[in-house]
Amino acid sequence: MLLFDFPSVMITDTAFYRSNNYHTQNDKPETLDYEKMAKVVEGAYGVVME
Repeated sequence: MLLFDFPSVMITDTAFYRSNNYHTQNDKPETLDYEKMAKVVEGAYGVVME
């Protein structure tokens, strides 16, 4: 069922394959890799702006 008529994309890093903390009680800010997340955001921004 199509709810909205605009293109979209889902960006995932498959965290559930790489982190045992993903969506558990141990999934906390201090367990995240902010530098890597920033690179993903920069890359996605570059693609969108292209």
